[in-house]
Amino acid sequence: MADPPVVLLGVTGGIAAYKAVELLRGLQRAGMEVRVIMTRAATQFVGPMTFETLSGNPVRLDQISELRTDSRITHVEDSEEADIMVIAPATANTLAKMANGIADNLLTSICLAFAKTVVVAPAMNTNMWKHPATQRSVSLLREGGTFVMEPAAGELACGVYGSGRMADPDSIVAEVKLRLQVLRKRDLRGLLVVITAGGTREPIDAVRFIGNRSSGKMGFALARAAFDRGAEVDLIEANVNMPAAPGVRQTKTPTAGAMHAEVMKRLPEADILIMAAAVADYRVACGPAGGKIGKGRDELAIGLQPTPDILCDVAAHHKGQFLVGFAAEYGVEGLSRARAKMERKQLDMIVFNDISRTDIGFDSDFNEVRILTRDSEVLVDRAPKETIAEIILDNIANAVRDRRGETPLPA
Repeated sequence: MADPPVVLLGVTGGIAAYKAVELLRGLQRAGMEVRVIMTRAATQFVGPMTFETLSGNPVRLDQISELRTDSRITHVEDSEEADIMVIAPATANTLAKMANGIADNLLTSICLAFAKTVVVAPAMNTNMWKHPATQRSVSLLREGGTFVMEPAAGELACGVYGSGRMADPDSIVAEVKLRLQVLRKRDLRGLLVVITAGGTREPIDAVRFIGNRSSGKMGFALARAAFDRGAEVDLIEANVNMPAAPGVRQTKTPTAGAMHAEVMKRLPEADILIMAAAVADYRVACGPAGGKIGKGRDELAIGLQPTPDILCDVAAHHKGQFLVGFAAEYGVEGLSRARAKMERKQLDMIVFNDISRTDIGFDSDFNEVRILTRDSEVLVDRAPKETIAEIILDNIANAVRDRRGETPLPA
């Protein structure tokens, strides 16, 4: 039997430290070994003996110079032995230190020595969370590859209602399980994956546009997951307001024409193309007006013409690349339209989601999809878009292996 994954659990000084006890138990129930590191401030909220008793391992405390009996340095040894590191709760102070490479205690020293996946669950007053300094720290951490979970909204310890509550322990466990699963997958190594994300906008004048709704969250989740699985990733994005995806080459394409040009430019070298963007179907026929059209009481007629159909052009020019489309359709009858789109545009796979539902899809962190190929259909129940992205890539990777005559990997 394989050894259980080893999780380093860092606990910092905040009232949410008591939730770290529940998190420890959840990680253990998920089959993981947990080793705890506490800052000095954290010990003022929960005693080290609690974590030591429950984990069955000595708790590392805030002595940066601590040596093991064999003279190996603790923060180096622990960072080498663990599979993943979780910091929950993470205070604004610790986030700032991590973002700037400050290692003035044992926990931040381990962070700096840890070369694997780090998951952080911030917890603090809502004003502290929203402060530009904290947001800069979060942006720097995400750019460096740290997975920063969004804090929940609710009543905080200070009595204020707002964002800043530590993510639910079950959600953190789910994120850790997902990250560990990704770490064990390198099935896209050596492949170039081109992904589109967001919604294109076709200008009417300097301030108005015709466009499609899309937050880009699904495309970004696919890009991050593909990179984690060893792929070289080009992300072609349209009007997305999200932190940069670490390791991914990103190109901004605000209009359908710009996206079409970038996709066609990359197509010859691509192995896999995933069209997750919502591309506007029409643009102003005579081009956008100069400046701003003044508001009047008369009717305004605008002639429209179709935008380039990116997937149709891809189908006409591709040389065996694996092609994946998305179909955001309304209601269950949209499933047949998705299948027709797959056939019409000669796709290898299409991902259907029902936009009539308000609990998934647009602007949501969750989705529920059906992954369709010419001879199969897989229902993926409602789940975070990061989880959906992993399942989509599982199906793509296995289909690519099957096409190449290789044995598909077990699900």
